[in-house]
Amino acid sequence: MRRGRFAVLLVLSMALAGCLGPSTASWGADNGEIDVQFSRESTTVTSGLGSESSKITDLQAIGCGPDSGDLGANYSTTVSFTGYLAASQFYSSHSESLGASGLDMGVTTSVAIERMTFQMAKDVVDGEGSRIDVKNWDMPLLPETGAGSVDLDEIDQDSDSRWYILGLIPTTENIHDGMTSLDEWHQAVSINGYLVQMNSSGNTQGYYNNFQTAEEDCSLATGSNNNERVYVFVTSIELDGATISSNGESDEEWVHGDVAFIGRTGYILFFLAFGVGGGVGAFILSKMFVHQGAKSTMKTLLGKSGMAAIKQVKKDVKSAKSSGLTSPTERKSEARKHASGNQPQQSKKSSSEPALAGFDLDSVLSSGPSMGSTNEFGGKGSSVVETIESQEMEREITEQSSVTSAPMMQSSPPSRQTRSSVTSSAPPMQQKEHFTSVAPTSKKSSGPPKKKSVRKRKSAPPQKEHVHEEVQPEPQKETRKTFEESEEDFSDFSF
Repeated sequence: MRRGRFAVLLVLSMALAGCLGPSTASWGADNGEIDVQFSRESTTVTSGLGSESSKITDLQAIGCGPDSGDLGANYSTTVSFTGYLAASQFYSSHSESLGASGLDMGVTTSVAIERMTFQMAKDVVDGEGSRIDVKNWDMPLLPETGAGSVDLDEIDQDSDSRWYILGLIPTTENIHDGMTSLDEWHQAVSINGYLVQMNSSGNTQGYYNNFQTAEEDCSLATGSNNNERVYVFVTSIELDGATISSNGESDEEWVHGDVAFIGRTGYILFFLAFGVGGGVGAFILSKMFVHQGAKSTMKTLLGKSGMAAIKQVKKDVKSAKSSGLTSPTERKSEARKHASGNQPQQSKKSSSEPALAGFDLDSVLSSGPSMGSTNEFGGKGSSVVETIESQEMEREITEQSSVTSAPMMQSSPPSRQTRSSVTSSAPPMQQKEHFTSVAPTSKKSSGPPKKKSVRKRKSAPPQKEHVHEEVQPEPQKETRKTFEESEEDFSDFSF
């Protein structure tokens, strides 16, 4: 999963190649911006890169005399700084607490260039050129460097290489925007412009002084210390195959986001054609391969006859659809939709009723009977419900007992007697008693003895020797609906 995300980010970053640049100041006169009104006679720099906006005036441009190498304010030829770009630093602000002052506020870019010819700089093999380890570059002309192939702090008259440390001040907005090309280190570069002189500058570092000289080609000499640290009014920049001019109208004008050889337009077209188009084409091709493999596997499993049958089924389905026929699945779905639309909504039953309500005494007493009426025994807090099923069972037991022989009735033990009073006004019926209730021993008999209940058995046929005897019917007993007795606990209904 992580590899997939990395691949996607890598592909997307290709679309942004050449479009991202370093953070630098904007062109203008507001806070965080810089504006330069350049002329060879008098230049004004308005900088908003410090804590407060500042304006530096009365700056003169020092040019070079052609074929002589003389430097002076009366020469219009620009001074060149050519060589191998080893490091650069861009500024969006300056801090006075770190030592920036004066014309430092007008510097938007600083560079370290090893002096050599442009062709020699182009021929430097990548990785073999001078490498600088920049630790701190808060001061435009005083970078702090560390371990590297070259330490700029140690450059002196005994060094084998010669260096330019330049504080670049753009003269136009196009030059200011084009300075972002210097963000790419280790390339051949030639910066053209003027040295800076101010009447009150004297021998201040960075400004022009009388000890500085130029070669016949107007390239600044590095002096006896093999390094020159100066401010430069930049008028043009030359790169390998590109140019940054003051007005931006050069035939080889470098544009931010430009790509070598093919240019910005060519790169965008290349990305769209081979990036997006190639991805879409690869997806289509892989899908074709998958379908082809599935088709060959189906042919192997089904054979020619099976494939022919499948093709025939497809043709039949198409012809049926074209004729307006519908499949059984579609008909079923339509019928379900129609039925669900016409069916009235029924109120949902309460889910609070327990699953085994028949075993809950409160549920039995509160819910209506399922068959006929029921008899209720007991009083006050205790009661027993006698259902129709229990009444029929007792009736069958009573009838079975009435047809038994007299000796069996005589040998049966007397039943328990209970003291009760009949309070029901219903017509007399046979005595009924719930098979789970046990009446307590009564003090006074209230009727004839009750016969003991026996299990239901199949009655044996009467013996011949007792045919002549008359079976005396059992006296009719008063049917009791309720009886009064002491309060008992009927909470235990175990059999």
